Amino acid sequence: MAKQTVFFALAVGFQLAILAAVPARQIHARLTGTLITIRTAPVDPYDFLSGYHVVLRYEISQVSKEQWAAVSSPQNPAATVYAVLKKGPEDIWSLESLSRTLPKNLSPEQIAVKGRIHRDQILYGIEHFFIPEEGRNELETALRNNRERALAQIRVDKYGNAALIRLIVQGKTYEY
Repeated sequence: MAKQTVFFALAVGFQLAILAAVPARQIHARLTGTLITIRTAPVDPYDFLSGYHVVLRYEISQVSKEQWAAVSSPQNPAATVYAVLKKGPEDIWSLESLSRTLPKNLSPEQIAVKGRIHRDQILYGIEHFFIPEEGRNELETALRNNRERALAQIRVDKYGNAALIRLIVQGKTYEY
């Protein structure tokens, strides 16, 4: 009987470890990452199954043909890439280059964000912002009226993992 209990406990522990590993990267980024601000625009305000949320498209997700040439591969279209961002005016970060590997020796004005190629853009795992029920109408109106001026603040850890922290629209902050 004791042997069965040990095996059961190990099986449950293994499953819990797998579940804990899923959000571990974002938790690590939230706790240890550098806070940066990037430009964003809302795409889709409602999902029937998930409730109210905004799908975000980032300026850093749009890549030029020259930048694609450095990392794209027909054999592996969903490859992992690292977007090297550079700090710009008003502390807004923008895409500088792409790399297949995590860049070393970046300057203090640069940071690398890990992403995945998806069709003609890069996804960073921070594309969904769930809208709280109490502020939904206010946020939807603000985003609709300020599509091109919305900002997202994210934290990026030393491995390039990103975590969405907040949206800033019309000077108002919406925590994630």
